[in-house]
This record gives sequence, C-alpha cells and structure tokens, in this order.
Amino acid sequence: MGEFMDSILAEMKALNFDKVTKDKSGNLIGVIKGHGKGESIILLSHIDVMTSGNGKLENHQIGMANFKAGIISSIYTGALIKRTMLPLEGDLIICCVPRFECCDYGIRYLFDDFLKAKIKKIKGVVLCEPTDFNINLGHKGRMEYEIVVKGRLNRNFLENRGMNMLGTMFPLINELEKASKDLPNDLNLGRSDLKIKGVRYGGYHSREEVSEFRVVVDRAFIPEETEGYILNKAKTIARTVYKHEPDVTVNTLLARERVKTYTGLKLVSEKEFKPWSMGGHQPFALESLKSLTENGFKSNFGYWKKIITEGSYTYAELNIPTIGFGAVSEDDLNSNTCLLDTDKLEKAIYGQTLIVSRNIGLPAFGWSSDEI
Repeated sequence: MGEFMDSILAEMKALNFDKVTKDKSGNLIGVIKGHGKGESIILLSHIDVMTSGNGKLENHQIGMANFKAGIISSIYTGALIKRTMLPLEGDLIICCVPRFECCDYGIRYLFDDFLKAKIKKIKGVVLCEPTDFNINLGHKGRMEYEIVVKGRLNRNFLENRGMNMLGTMFPLINELEKASKDLPNDLNLGRSDLKIKGVRYGGYHSREEVSEFRVVVDRAFIPEETEGYILNKAKTIARTVYKHEPDVTVNTLLARERVKTYTGLKLVSEKEFKPWSMGGHQPFALESLKSLTENGFKSNFGYWKKIITEGSYTYAELNIPTIGFGAVSEDDLNSNTCLLDTDKLEKAIYGQTLIVSRNIGLPAFGWSSDEI
C-alpha cells in the first residue's frame, strides 16, 4: 500500500508539479499553480484499500485497474497542462484519496485540512471515475446500518448459539427482504436496494440476562430517502416482527468503522455515502459538456447506477459543483474489458484537459489531441 502511494508521489515530482504532498490520512496531493488568483479545479481519484489479517493496509486487489485509470489520467492531465504552459486563472489541484468500503474519511480530511482555506475558491471538482466519456452528475447513496435485537433467552443458548441466532433473526430477515421489493425508484439514479450483509452475535449480558444479536444491512438509497427515515423504517419493521415478544427490544444505528491509516492516524468514520444529483444546467457541468462535444467527443449527461464516488461529499455536503469524467463504463468494472488501455487513457487525458481549459484556462475551441 505505502509503496504504491509513494510511487504516485514520486511520479508527480518527476513531472515537475509545483507542489506535491501527502497528508496524515494518506491523501496524495499535487498542485499546478495558475498564473492568476482565480478559482481552482480539483481532479479527484481514489484508491480502494482494505485491512489485511495482520492489521496492515493494502490495495484492494479486486478490480485494481478500476481506480488506476483515474489516477493515471488525472496525473498526466496535470503534467500536460504544466508542459504546455496553459495560462490558468486558478490552480489545478490533483488529489488521490484512500477509501475503505463505505467509509469516506480520506475526502473529509482532505477538505478539513489541505483544502480548508480554498473551499470558497473552488470552481468545480472532476471525479476521475468510469463514465464512458460522458459527464456524470450523480448516483445513489449507500449506508451500512445495524438492527440491534436484545431478548431474554435460555442461558444455555451459548452451546448452540448458531441455531438460536438463525431462529431468532429469521423472521426479521424475511420481513426485510420483503420490504426490499417495494423500495423507491429514481428516474435518473435507479432503484434503492437492500441487502443483508450478515448476522452477528453480540454476546450475553449477564446483568440484564439478555442476549444480543445484530443484523447488518447494506442499503443503497436515493435522495428522497434520508438516513433518519431509513433507520426509523427498519426499527418499525423490527418492532412489528417482535411485537408479541415483551422481553425483546430493538434499536437501529448507523455502522461505524475504526480506521488506522498507514501514516498512523486513527479515525472513526460513519459508513455512509450520501446520494447526490446535480442539474445539467449548472454552468460548470454545461461548459464542460460543451467543451467536449465541440472537440469531437460524443458525450452526454449521465448518472452512475452502481458505483459510489466522493461526489457524496463534495456536492451532497459541500455543494461544490461536481462532475464525473473518465474512460470505460461502470458496467465494465471487474471484467476483462476494464483493463488499462493506452488509447482510452489518452482520450481521458485529452477530455480532462479540455474541461480544465474551458473552466479556468483558455477556451478550448477546435483543438485536437495532436495539437495538445
């Protein structure tokens, strides 16, 4: 993990970025300074990380090429703009953030630390994620929550807790699966989704003489659904299931992840990404699309139906204009078609250069990739 991230830093330094740094949460940051004091643009990619059995952080090996394409295109877009000496009104900031499953500690720390003083002067964020060369404007949210069920059971359940756990939790799991069939649908983002991630035995509390079980739920949701609504709905379902059991209590809570970064920083992150959807009339989105189509891209506005991005924070929470642009389609993820393709990478770099040029540099009319 550390070696891979250090190689990214070394490449940015070799490409003569004006500033290269790594913060305490592991975010990698490179800056191409503009010639003026205008607004800046952020090119944002991410690295999937996971904890190994010995507690060390590692690259997530499944679909590793998925995020590499975004990292490479963003870095070389910065290098291209640097070498062509394109006059920028503001800075171009290239960032790569580490991300655990359903935890956004990296992007939050980036804006709380390095970008804290720059937030009001950011014109837009470009998420370097798979869009098949379209401009994407949002996706569903995702959260992980737990339904906690406590009840008085025979104390010898410890000898056969597996059977008792399944017997106790099956009615609840069954009702949750029924509810998943009637979740709302968004025209652009798609349908909400619910999956049972697991059932955990929380232990026997001798003082209260109760056993505790937890159902872990992975929930995708659209903007019309809020965290409070989802948790209350789950609690209502659970209470209905156990309404004839006076000694059973239920509660719901948003799951949290204790994170120790490879730099040693300890964080607690809630396991939630908010849904977001930005209108195509927004100037940053509109000008970016125009710049692409005027220069040969067959691009349209679109939305991610499966993947999650840092737009859940940059737009849903900070309200910074945010778009996605990158090579391949999200449908190609984890397949043989999602490999690093030189032609597609070059096209992604060209497109990102056009977006940056239109928004904080010279207008990009009639350029070709050869001329750039």
